[in-house]
Parts: sequence; C-alpha cells; structure tokens
Amino acid sequence: MLFGFTRLEVYDVPMRVVGANVPYEWLIYLIMFIPIGAFCYGLYTKIIAWLQANGRINRADKLWSRIGSLLFYALAQAKVIKKPLAGWMHFFLFWGFFILFMAAGIDASHHWLGWPPVEGNIYIGFSWVVDVLGFLAMIGILVLAFVRYVQKPERLNDSKSSDGWIIALIFTILFTGFLIEGLRIAAQIKLATRIDLIMYESVASPFGWLFAKMFAGMSLDGALMWHRIMWWFHMALAFLFIGMVPFTKLWHIFTSMINYFTRDLEPSACRMVENIEEAETFGVENIEDFTWKDIIDLDACIRCGRCQENCPAYLTGKDLNPKLTLIQAMKTHWEEKVPYLIAASSAGHDAETAEMAMTAEAEAEEIKPVMEQHLIYDVVTPEVVWDCTNCRACMEHCPMFIEHIPKVIDMRRNLVMWQGDMPGEAQMAFTNMERNYNPWGVGFANRAGWLEERGIREMVNLLPEDGEEFEYLLYAGCAVAFDDRYKRVGEALVKVANKAGIKFGYLGTEEYCCGDSARRLGNEYLYQTLAASNIESMNNYGVKKIITVCPHCHNCVKNEYPQMGGDYEVYHYTEFLAQLIADGKIKMTKSLGAKLTYHDSCFLGRHNNVYDEPRKVIQATGCSLVEIEQAREFGFCCGAGGGRMWLEEDAVEGYKRINDTRTEQLLQPDPELVVTNCPFCLTMIADGVKEIEDASAQVLDVAELVWRAME
Repeated sequence: MLFGFTRLEVYDVPMRVVGANVPYEWLIYLIMFIPIGAFCYGLYTKIIAWLQANGRINRADKLWSRIGSLLFYALAQAKVIKKPLAGWMHFFLFWGFFILFMAAGIDASHHWLGWPPVEGNIYIGFSWVVDVLGFLAMIGILVLAFVRYVQKPERLNDSKSSDGWIIALIFTILFTGFLIEGLRIAAQIKLATRIDLIMYESVASPFGWLFAKMFAGMSLDGALMWHRIMWWFHMALAFLFIGMVPFTKLWHIFTSMINYFTRDLEPSACRMVENIEEAETFGVENIEDFTWKDIIDLDACIRCGRCQENCPAYLTGKDLNPKLTLIQAMKTHWEEKVPYLIAASSAGHDAETAEMAMTAEAEAEEIKPVMEQHLIYDVVTPEVVWDCTNCRACMEHCPMFIEHIPKVIDMRRNLVMWQGDMPGEAQMAFTNMERNYNPWGVGFANRAGWLEERGIREMVNLLPEDGEEFEYLLYAGCAVAFDDRYKRVGEALVKVANKAGIKFGYLGTEEYCCGDSARRLGNEYLYQTLAASNIESMNNYGVKKIITVCPHCHNCVKNEYPQMGGDYEVYHYTEFLAQLIADGKIKMTKSLGAKLTYHDSCFLGRHNNVYDEPRKVIQATGCSLVEIEQAREFGFCCGAGGGRMWLEEDAVEGYKRINDTRTEQLLQPDPELVVTNCPFCLTMIADGVKEIEDASAQVLDVAELVWRAME
C-alpha cells in the first residue's frame, strides 16, 4: 500500500486495469452525470431553437443514401480533406478523439462488466491503435494552431478568443493523456521484477513508452502520486469538454453529422414554391421563416472560410462574403432573436415582458431592437443578396454542406415578389421575358429566324411546321436565337450534328426562355409561367431526349423542370458531342494544334459535375489544352450567373470586375484560344479580352472549335 492506496500491478498477460492507483475511482461514474447533464440541456435548447423555424422541408427520404452519406463524410472526412494540410490534420484529430473516447468506453465496460476482453494480443493491438491515433491527433491540433495563428490565412481573419481556448483545451486533454500513460508505465517498470513482463508496453503504447522515459529518474512514490493527480485533472478537462460542446464551436461535431444526413441529395435546383397562386407571402423576410435545415446550417458553420476564399464576389471586393456577411450575420441575428421567439411560442405574456426589456435595452444602446430588425435590410443587406452569382463555389467547398444559394434565392424572392425592390436592370429583364419570352426583349416571332440567317434551316426539323419524327429536341435557348455572336455557335452545332447524321427537332416560336434568370433573380412566378409553357409544348410533341446549348438551360430543364412534371433525358451539347466522337460518328478532318485554355462554366461544372466531356471534345480537335489553377471545381465564375448577366457590375476600387479577373486567369498561360461552353461565359470573357491591352487570344465556343476541325 502507498498513501493508503493499492499500488499498480505488473501482470504476466499484457493488459491494463482501469483505475489502478486512482483513489475513489468509482466517483468518476457519478461525477460524469454533471457534464452529461450540461450536454443534454444544451442539446435540448438547440432543438427548441430549431423548432422555431417556420419553413418546411423534407429531408427524411432516401434513408439508406442518407445513412451512407453520414458514414462517408463523417468517418472518411471526405469533404474536409479536400483542403489537404488542414483537412488531413482535422482527419487525425477527428479519428484520434473518436478512438480515444471509444477506448474510454471500452475500458469502463471491461472494468465493470469484464467485457469485452482487452488483454493479451487484443490489448496490444488495440492499445497501439489508440496510442498512435492519439499522438497524431495531438500533432493535428498543433498544425491547425500553427495555420491559424502563425500562417494566418485570410480565410481565418475572424478568429475569436474562444477558438484559441478550445484549441488549448483539446491539446491539453491529449497531452495529459500521454503524461498519465507515461507515468503509469514508468511506475510499472519500477515495480517489475522482470523487465520482460513490462516490455509489451513498448509495442502497445509506443508514445506512452517515450513519455515514460521522461519520468525514469522520478521515484516510485512520486510517479504514483503524479499519476493520480494527472488522472483526475485529465478527467476534469474531459468532462469540461463534454459539457462545453453545445455552447461552443465544438457543437459542429454534431451539426456536421446532422448536415451529412440531411444534405440535399437531389441535383442542383432551386427550391420549389408550391401553390404559388395561393401563397400569401413570398420568399423569406424574417430569419424564422427559413427551414429548420437552414437554421442548422447556421449552427454548423465553423468559420473555416473555404466559402470565402472561393467566392468570386468576395474576391473582387463586393459586399458579399458568404461566411461573414451572409451565414455568420444570420447566425448572430438568430442567436439574438431566438430567445424572444421561444418566449413568444411558450407564453404570450412572458414574450411581451421579454420584448419590452429587450426594447428598453436596445434604446439605451441606441440600436434597433432585434425583433424589429429586418433580415434583408438590417442584417444581410440587399447589396449582399444581389452580389451572388450562384456559382456554387461556396456550397462546393463547404465541408459542412451548408446551403448558401437557397437562402440567397429566398431573400431575392422576398425583395422582388413582396417588397418590389430590385435593380432596374432586373425589372427590364423581367419585362422582356413577360412580353417576348426572352430577356433580350427581341420579338418572340423571330425566335426561329436564326436558322434562315445562318443557312441551316433544312438541317433542323421545325416541329410546329414539320411532321417528321425526331430522336432529340434541340433546346437552343434565347442566346442562340437572339444573340448575334452566339448564333454562330448554334450554327456550328447544327452543322456538326448534321455531318454525324443527327437531325434535331426544334420548337421555334413555341420555345420560351427556360426561366433560369427569372427564378434566380427571385421572380418565381415568372419562372413557373415560362417553365409550364415549355413543358406543355415539349409534352405535346412527345419529347423524350433534349440537347441543350446553354448550361443554364441545361441545369434548369434537367434539374428543375421535374419539379413541375417535366421529366426528360437532358444532355448538354458537349456531352452529346463527346458521345458522338466516342462512337466514331464525328470525324475530324484536321488537327488544329492550337494552344488554348478552357473555362469551366459554373452551371455545367459545379452545378452538374460535367468536367471531362468538354475536355475530351477539345482533345479530339488536336488542340493543346493548358489547365490553369482555377479549373474544374475550383473554376472562377465569369460573373453572369444567378441572373447577373442582366445586372450591371461596378468595379470596386482596388479590384477588377469578376469577368476581367477571370479573363486574366485564362490568359495567364498566353494561349492562342480561350474556349467556353456557355453563351454568358463567352460574352463575359470576350468582353474581358477586349479590356486587356495587347491581348490577342480569340474566344471560341467548344462547338465552333469542333466545326473548325471538321471543315
């Protein structure tokens, strides 16, 4: 006995006895109810807060897919490791903590129930895994601290003091765990009459063994005493960690898992406004009008800044910062407002009392009471809402699957359809779509005129006039019909298809604007009107397969028309051409041999994950494609998405406009050609080239490139 307590023992069979040398160790199983109680209380308050959301959304479908998503993104950390250094360090931290907590539970279960058996080789193997992962977790937290406080990347420019305390707490828990392990092993070595009886610990706990060497000169009594002190200190920190989780940034551990399970499994599409004719309000005006998923998104944001460092609006000096001026601004507003919402839902009188106190406090501080703050005008601001290009970079790179774009669209709907507050250019685009079914405002009766102008009328089966059967409907879109530059792209595509023996059907004047710009600018009613007309025409002619030219049309018809019953097999023309080339139906007569860069349009790339097909088509023309850094999922927007094709963009002092910034990236390798696949992108990049002195690169569409190689 030492100080009245049993000494550590040395066993012939490799094993570890939980609580050895710890006086009154059983007390820990009573004390643990304090942090568990704090955690449960915090969880309860979070759930009550989430229930204040008025919006409804179904994320309980496709159960097995959701379970798979949870397991894949939580356990494999698939989204997190896309940023290699910080991602892998977080991976080590996650698995280190996960295994350590699991080990603690197994130890306790074995101690009290004798199961599972943790001795012999099972103990050595399991202990080795726990030891190594625990040490990697400690390395991970050190590297993450180095990144945040030494490298100080701009995406982490809003660090809070609590971030540092949390990092310090996690590191201290890990470090004291190894100190305890080292003290235990050091004491066992001193107790062992045969060193071979304890040598298994050098394998079972390789890093614990290294820590034990630190205490080689310590007396046995000292090692035992410090082992007890550190054990209790370590447990106090671990319990503090558990109790803090719901009230700190640590809560993302659980909200991330919720988001992995409830993420949007459908293709990229705006949320549908059901029964729009009967709606009493439109969009979101108050924070509580969002869905519970939107509110959980706010809780899930860990301010990692990956959205910020990939946002074209933020990177060109706009008011929009998807982290700070959107998600975090809404989160702060929600946290301030939700106590009054809860009070109002539980007892009207209490709510009035609380609101009166809140109003008095706000007046004393000369600020607007939170219950009177308008989400769009006082919290987010219309400038932030209109800056978004819907490029999806924020959603693509967010490790938490936060849905930024739906929130922006909902606020735009409120501005347009409820407040009547929108840029004048947006109103003009709406008027053009209402009167002539295209945002250019050209008379709709001329929609099929481009066929005659380009001399390709006989290559297209105009459905309202011709009775021939067709396999594919060409949904040419407004740009091919009314934009003089893009008519050449439509001509090239039709000629290429004609040489391959494909004859399209075409709706002519029965083809309306797909409605993408209307919907993404917030005019849901106009979108549904246009979409319903197109769906009716397509169904009248028995359309099954559709080839789209514009990626915005492609995304709209493929992913959003099914919301209104328009289910079709939809291909972007680059996918169509890639298949024709693979089937040998398209033969190139010459190799162009030009050096070029390729611009991934956001709505074909990040929205629909079509990256390889356009590159295969380009490769078939014999051109040399130089991949720039900002390509594929890291592609930089041209600035015209989200309906911004029709809005003016003013350059911010010290920054270039979005399209000029993108053009400079594409011209950096000094290419002969810059190739696009979208009418908006072609216009924006071509305008950017004109702004750059001595820029000689020609801007072409993929279809034009193919036709050049076939002429």
